[in-house]
Amino acid sequence: MSHLAPKYRKSKKKAWYLRLKTSHPDGDCYDGVVAEIKRQFIILCEVTDFEFDGLQILPKKSIIGCRDGRFERCSNEIIRQNGEFDRMQPPGRLASCNTLKEVVACLYEDDIWPAVEVVDDGHTDWYFFLGPIVKLLDDGFVIRSYDAAGHWEHDSKLLFSEIFRIEVHSRYCKHFNSFMRSKRDE
Repeated sequence: MSHLAPKYRKSKKKAWYLRLKTSHPDGDCYDGVVAEIKRQFIILCEVTDFEFDGLQILPKKSIIGCRDGRFERCSNEIIRQNGEFDRMQPPGRLASCNTLKEVVACLYEDDIWPAVEVVDDGHTDWYFFLGPIVKLLDDGFVIRSYDAAGHWEHDSKLLFSEIFRIEVHSRYCKHFNSFMRSKRDE
């Protein structure tokens, strides 16, 4: 059992905001409430600026620590006071997924365009992909991504074992994907 398991359970049971520290080369952290705890990953309802903003699917291997102290207590009070907990969206069908392969298949079937980040084995370089999943494979999937300038890139094969995180339903994904869907046939 992971030393973080009690923190995940507390967050899920009490709708408790916490900060998850990751092994990302840039030291990225993710703030939010744990919505689901699976053997391979957790689903975090991410919080940005005291408001819920989409879901982060984080493989447990990406998470190296957790902060749950006075800053998080204060954030919990603010989020409860501003009524944001009443607007927390559950993960829907993703809650029934038990593997990253099932998560990706669910996104593919529902035509949800995710943001997917991978980190290389040496934990020095990272790559970000945003766009539609175009093919499912036994060991991964193919994503047709676009760059930050709104230009379509070549299809990329990603392995499930390389996934650092998957982001869905955030304002960033919704707005950029909506724009790119309108350019899909260009």
